[in-house]
Amino acid sequence: MRFLKLASNLLGRSPEAPFTWPYWIDVSVDGPQAQVAFAEGVAHGSAGGVFTLEEALSPQWRTHFERAEGEWLLPYLERLAGGGVVTETELRAAFTERHGREPEHYDWDR
Repeated sequence: MRFLKLASNLLGRSPEAPFTWPYWIDVSVDGPQAQVAFAEGVAHGSAGGVFTLEEALSPQWRTHFERAEGEWLLPYLERLAGGGVVTETELRAAFTERHGREPEHYDWDR
């Protein structure tokens, strides 16, 4: 599966900025079921996991979306969870419009 790195509170931060506890949200629509990866922290203080759309959209993850500056992803994920279609091309375009560049990605055999 290909995961797109779509949200992080570190995007757009300058290297000179004060330390910020990092949060990330990566999304894969490249497989039989869309998946959402959440991560936070640094080194031994880090944690993360991969979740279904239903799990990712549960209220317990809303704060993570806010901290990762990823609230913009919610309408796409809600559309997917409701049976709609969201393509990788659409997500890439939305990210590029926000950040002026393509999102990074990685492949993960799950």
